[in-house]
Amino acid sequence: MRFIAFLIASCLFCSEAARSEPIGEADLLRHIEILASDAFEGRAPGTLGENRTVNYIATQWARSGLRPAGEKGAWYAPVALIERRPESYQISFAGRSGGKSVGVEQDQIILRGRSPSFRTSQMPVVFAGFAQAESEPQSVAGKLVLIPRAPLDDSDSIPSFRARKRQLINDGAIGVLSVVARQDRWTAFRRFFERPSTDFSGDENHAPLEGLISFDQFSKLTAQAGLDAGALLADRDDISVIDLGMGADAGAETQIRTYISHNVIGKIPGTNPDAGGLLFMGHWDHFGICRIEDPRDPGKDRICNGAVDNASGISLLIEVANRLAKEDHDRDIYFLATTAEEKGLLGARAFIENPSVALDRLVVAFNADTIALSDDGKKIAVIGLGRAGLDREIGAVAAQEGREIDRSGTAAPYLARQDGYIFLERAIPAYMISSAFADAARLKAYLDGPYHDVSDEVNDTLLLTGAAADANFHVALGRYFGSTARYPGKAPSGGADN
Repeated sequence: MRFIAFLIASCLFCSEAARSEPIGEADLLRHIEILASDAFEGRAPGTLGENRTVNYIATQWARSGLRPAGEKGAWYAPVALIERRPESYQISFAGRSGGKSVGVEQDQIILRGRSPSFRTSQMPVVFAGFAQAESEPQSVAGKLVLIPRAPLDDSDSIPSFRARKRQLINDGAIGVLSVVARQDRWTAFRRFFERPSTDFSGDENHAPLEGLISFDQFSKLTAQAGLDAGALLADRDDISVIDLGMGADAGAETQIRTYISHNVIGKIPGTNPDAGGLLFMGHWDHFGICRIEDPRDPGKDRICNGAVDNASGISLLIEVANRLAKEDHDRDIYFLATTAEEKGLLGARAFIENPSVALDRLVVAFNADTIALSDDGKKIAVIGLGRAGLDREIGAVAAQEGREIDRSGTAAPYLARQDGYIFLERAIPAYMISSAFADAARLKAYLDGPYHDVSDEVNDTLLLTGAAADANFHVALGRYFGSTARYPGKAPSGGADN
């Protein structure tokens, strides 16, 4: 009887697979060629390229039969962003009440403001470690707060820098300077901070003054207070807020641009509204016109087209939606194309913080990113393996589809660098499944070469064999998790009731 039941289940799976033609390389290529064309100008948020991109995605999903699932029944969910770039700044430190000044090197500190112009004097200076805000015995209101950028061992047990910074802002800190704990990394951090930086707009996300300070200069400040810089940065348990006994005078001029970008959200309604839902996602954005025009070579390529990263992932979402929309599923199936992933996973964060879908209904989320790098249609990397709680189910679908899961662990370092991680932080199972990340040699060649460069465009190096196999695998995932018979599990919160 068990064998007969297995055959029935297998036949049901196989009959569904026959409902539509498999996704082929040509299906993906036609979308990649459009999304990565010069007409889309590199798909930078807040540009004409964004308008063309989100319209293309929504149009394709509408043609497939998806319904809009954004705010007020729209395809688009707005994401308010702000771009800031330091122009000029200065800062000085001295003991309070006319005490001795501390000589700091201005090129070892970099500042920017929340508004175009910032000026203040005699800010009390304190150091805040990794302790939770509720355990801090002293107020940070009206003070310049120095905090570690990250724990020395990058421990998962420490609240994220973003969370710690936001808490300090909520508590009234007038400035937040993050300490770069390794002096040999200062130049790289400084160069990154000098570039235009994008984040959510809103005063709750930005201190009036923000910046970086090198380890050497931090050591000067702590030595003046009779403290050891290395010990302060290493202590994660006892340190809360320490008054450094000095004040700071600071000024900063900052270039600021605010704009609205958009996530795109569509839905295939399930036949059982109480069964919860699953989510497919990928980021649509790239770097736009990313090179300064060279007057000596006006025809030089200036557009970062992002064919692999991530026109390929969006092409997968379009084709997977097209196949799944033709079938019945118990659960709702959502499709999300996120903005500003390249600027810090901001579109995914915005969706999580202001969801148009009840998060407690999601049984699983799948992220598609950078898929067109492999000619192997068998081996896949499963980023999130061992972290998301559905490994056995993913393995069952892989076995059904004849895919081999790469268990070498070489793809694990990419876990926190992709949109799915934002869902994992909320205890929503999330995976990024791709043949590209199972091909370590080709992935390294891409990251060392075309990645985030003008050369990431449609050409002969684009490999779509693995991408097409991955797209069909995502169709299989949709069928499996969209069925309460195959996957009867609930959302982790219990919000989906089967």
